[in-house]
Amino acid sequence: MGTPATPQDSTPIDPEVTGIRTLGHANRFATWDSEFRYDGRVRVPMGVKIKEVRYSYTGNEQADVTATEVRRGQGGTGQEYEVIDLTFLDDADLITFTLRGDLNVDADPRPAGARTYRIRVDVTLDNGEIRTANPEIQVLAGAWQKSDPEKAGRPFVRLPYDNNWGGSPNSQAGFGFVTDNGRVPGDKFIIDLVNLRQGQQDVPSNNSDHVYYQLVHEDGTPSHYTPTPQLQKADGHADSGTGRKVTLPGIDLRQLGDKTGYYRFLVWPQSVNPDGTPSSLRWDEAKPEDAFQLGSVYYRYKAPRGIDTGLRATIKTRTLTATAGQDRWIYPPFVIRNTGQRAIGAVKVVFTAPDGLRFTEDRVAFTRWEDEQHEVVAPGVLSADHRTLTCPAVPLDLVPSGPGRDAWVSVYPAMEVEATAPAGRAPVGIQLGDPVFATAQDTVEISPGD
Repeated sequence: MGTPATPQDSTPIDPEVTGIRTLGHANRFATWDSEFRYDGRVRVPMGVKIKEVRYSYTGNEQADVTATEVRRGQGGTGQEYEVIDLTFLDDADLITFTLRGDLNVDADPRPAGARTYRIRVDVTLDNGEIRTANPEIQVLAGAWQKSDPEKAGRPFVRLPYDNNWGGSPNSQAGFGFVTDNGRVPGDKFIIDLVNLRQGQQDVPSNNSDHVYYQLVHEDGTPSHYTPTPQLQKADGHADSGTGRKVTLPGIDLRQLGDKTGYYRFLVWPQSVNPDGTPSSLRWDEAKPEDAFQLGSVYYRYKAPRGIDTGLRATIKTRTLTATAGQDRWIYPPFVIRNTGQRAIGAVKVVFTAPDGLRFTEDRVAFTRWEDEQHEVVAPGVLSADHRTLTCPAVPLDLVPSGPGRDAWVSVYPAMEVEATAPAGRAPVGIQLGDPVFATAQDTVEISPGD
């Protein structure tokens, strides 16, 4: 058998189960507005609550600032979080929250024009588990001069914070805004358009006088209020004054016939060249990824009950070394742990091999955490070329993992390395379930034979 190297964990697709599902966040702003806004949801074991929420203040991926819990709908200006909703499923609870606070990510990103930070969010549960998300934010340069590269000095909209733009109870109350009757007052959505090139002679993108905006549901469908991105006139300016803001009128989502749920308030800043043509530096309203998220609304929010409550697992993998044509078989190990809320019983397991590797037995051996010296065998079927091994019912019988409980099963198919195996890295794959709920790959590093 080859020598194992550093283990690697595969990552389940659904972040809500083992991490945090990001509903929305303040994704893009200038260095002037270093603020954090984040809306998320976690699925937890029944009865488990949030104990603590922390996030990264400087974007160094270390959760070093603690947020204080405040009442739902308070809309404060400190380092705070609110639990918006608690939904009970048959086998789990869903906790939806909003988080806000200061950041210090205002280093000048010139000459690149923008800098990307990953802001780590840690949610500690009262059962000891820590859930993590790493939303990315793009921080734009807050200064510009003619000698700067082309992408510096793109138009932007301010991210309202504290009381600088007025509003009730503050300027930032439009992010994580809670409405149980569907009404959003007229001082919640604030647009302040900045163009650092505004009024400069003979330079591209030197005039901004409008934006596009849209309210979009969590499922991707727009509000009836904005079936398409809507044009809004605004006075572009190059200074940091807040007197040219535009506040959108109040809306009633219930009266509009909108469905309940979570909505993102998105804005696309626009600019034109000296000849009046649209600038390539504008933000394209046809591209969702170009939007600035300036706010969010929880309208009579209940987390969707249709969330997939299926099986979940992580699979720890290893890297093995082998030589083409060697006499010894190799046994790539896959260590499986149940990270869901339901027990995993007997499941279909499919192993796949690339050219140069082949399975030698129509079965797979495995050991369990209770007695790792006792080997069990599950039958399977080999494909004609011996590059696929399908085991229709491997009795994993794994209970959900949790603090103080480390239940695992290690499965390891027998393989040989053909004499014609090409040198290099060869992946051996595993799939669990039908439908598949977890996948991973071991790596075999093959050296040339004699």
